[in-house]
Parts: sequence; C-alpha cells; structure tokens
Amino acid sequence: MSESPAPQIAVMGALAYDQIAKTDKVFGPEGPGLNCKVTAQQEFFGGCAGNIAYGLGLQQVPTIVVSSAGGEDFRRYAQHLNLDLSGILVVSGAQCARANIITDPNGQQFTAFAPGPSIDPETWQVHLRNQPLQSVSIFVCAPFPANLMALALAESRQRNPDALNVWLPGQYADNLHSHDLEQSAALSDVIIGNSHEITHIRRTAPQCLAGKVTIETDGPRPVRALLPDGSQRTLPVPAAPKHLDPTGCGDAFVAGILPEMLNALKTEGRSQWHTAINGIIRAGNRHAARCLGRQGSQTYNLSIKS
Repeated sequence: MSESPAPQIAVMGALAYDQIAKTDKVFGPEGPGLNCKVTAQQEFFGGCAGNIAYGLGLQQVPTIVVSSAGGEDFRRYAQHLNLDLSGILVVSGAQCARANIITDPNGQQFTAFAPGPSIDPETWQVHLRNQPLQSVSIFVCAPFPANLMALALAESRQRNPDALNVWLPGQYADNLHSHDLEQSAALSDVIIGNSHEITHIRRTAPQCLAGKVTIETDGPRPVRALLPDGSQRTLPVPAAPKHLDPTGCGDAFVAGILPEMLNALKTEGRSQWHTAINGIIRAGNRHAARCLGRQGSQTYNLSIKS
C-alpha cells in the first residue's frame, strides 16, 4: 500500500456539528431577539477546520487537520472526513463542538457556538509538537480559543519559519483584546476575516495589520486585500447563480484561495507571492459560490458551476 503524500497545508481549528435553521423573522442589529421561530432544521458537518479541509480535499491538496474532538460523538465525523486523523486530539467523555445557526430571509446569520472539549495549553503544546508542521508550506490557524491560536502560530513559526502563517480569528475576533490581537498577528503573514472581524481589529489594534496581507470579505460586496506595501486591491464578487445557504461560504473562500497561494509560493517565492492576489481572490470567490448553492458547509462539489 502506497503512503499518503506529505501534507502541503496544515489546518488548525474546530470540527463541529452544525444545526442549520431558517427563520421568517428579519434580524435587527443585535441578532434575532426573543421569540425567533425557526423553520426546517437539519444537522450538517461543520467547523472551520473541517470546512476548509473538505474544500481542499475536493481539490486534492494533501492536508492535515489539527483539532480536538469529543470521544462521545466523533466517530461519524471521522468516517466522513476520510483524512489522516493523527492530528485530531480525541478527548474521552467529551462531545464535539456544535454550532446552532439561524439564517433570516436576508441571509443574515446568528450563531450560538459551543466550542467542544476544553484543552489546557500544556496538552495542546504537546499535541502540536507531534504534528509534521515542519513539512507544510502553509499553516492555517482557524478560529480556536485565543491562547491556543497563539500557541499554534508560535509553534508553526518556530518549527518552520519558511511556511506562511494564515490567521483566521473568526468568531473569536471581537472578544480579543489588543494584547491577544497583537500576539497572534505578530506571528502571522496573512490575516483573513469578514468586515465585522477586520473592523474590530482596525479599531482595537490597527498596527496589527501593518506589513501583512489582509483579506477582508463582505458577503456579496467586493473583497478587499491590503498588501504589505500599503496598497489595496478591490475585487468584485460575481453574482452567484444559486443562493441557498451562506453557512460555510467564508471557509469555502479560504479553501479556494489556498491552492492558488501554494502555486504563487512556488512561482513567485515567499516574498512576492501576493503579487498574484487578484487570481487568488477570484479562485476563492468561485469556491464560495459553489458552497452558497448548497445547504450546509460540506455538501458542495466542484461540478457545481459558480
């Protein structure tokens, strides 16, 4: 039996079960409010790391997932992933992360997230040191508790200074204080987030974004990329032919840009890969459109036209 190819990308973050529902109630500025009645609700595989790994798997990019999972209910997800599971820390007696996601008629979403097993920093550090981070070209740090994200970015930087560290603070962003933001940003080469997340970083610790590639998404509105020299690119998001469920579209966008980033690293080198940013973002938009046309984050495929 032939060995699996060495991973080119490591993705750290949550594996979760998503409960996805819709409501006829239009959300206000603070979310759904009281007495929000939901319509058809279904469970799907989710979590940022799982979603990104799923998209990379469709593109046949060798990937390792670094995450934690609950031993009580991980088996179904493990069978679904069809990946090397050596990067998953399974915690006996615990349950996997869960996200309860409600979408209003305008596509606005409210998410209540249960982060899953609690991991102490010492255990996480040991787990990270057992991962082949020295062999990957890109290390993706998707949303996870703040101290564990900082530990992972530091471990990647120490073990493999040539790898690109890509940080997605995600739903943790607006709970991070300036010290947390500065600590993780200092260890990152690329920061990706939606407009709400990047706005929080700009207001709280604007110096975090200096000298990095920052990619800011905003739903159907243009994607903005801030480059290390201070210049900015703005690329429109093509209208999607099908618009069913926005859940996981941000993760699908990331899964779409990563292979293009790998190619740019090979052709342009570590210091100049971002000169290909226009094509990189367009690939992300195409991938996100495929996810938008299906319900759930891990149900689309590359035959779905965007």
